Amino acid sequence: MSAAAAKKAKRKGLLVLLVIVVATIVLVIPPALAGGLMVPVSKVVFGETTGSLSATQATANVSLITAYEYYFSIRAGGMFRTSDASVSNSNGNATITIDLKLTNPSGQTIDLGNTNISGGIGTRTHTIYLSIDQGVRISGAYTLSIDITANVTVGGLLQLNLTHVVTTTFTVS
Repeated sequence: MSAAAAKKAKRKGLLVLLVIVVATIVLVIPPALAGGLMVPVSKVVFGETTGSLSATQATANVSLITAYEYYFSIRAGGMFRTSDASVSNSNGNATITIDLKLTNPSGQTIDLGNTNISGGIGTRTHTIYLSIDQGVRISGAYTLSIDITANVTVGGLLQLNLTHVVTTTFTVS
């Protein structure tokens, strides 16, 4: 075998080894981090309207998904997601803080932090994904407390500080 052919074969061997190592990492790491192949995910959805600061009842749906789907899809998109349904700056501006606290089946309350949203007054839909990273691991009833505070400025003159609490319970079995 010539030196060039040996060098080419060595490169192919290293490339094959690299592909095997990457594939092993991708296949082994998610279930190892999750503690199993399947993980519970609670999808909590609620609507909020600034100005009057009203909120719809939060609904929670729990499902079991693969650790791969969780790490590569759900977790990658973030825990808290918001979509504007009908928001306009023409009526005023709002700074909204949404604080999340999760109580687990053992009665421990976990502070999940808060999310700040700035923009116009109107209606938004919020979706929260709770799973192993937020402490949703064991079977039982969980309670999510969603504290909403909105500082609303209308016409640059009138400023309102509004608060509202939404609570939902879901069960992981």
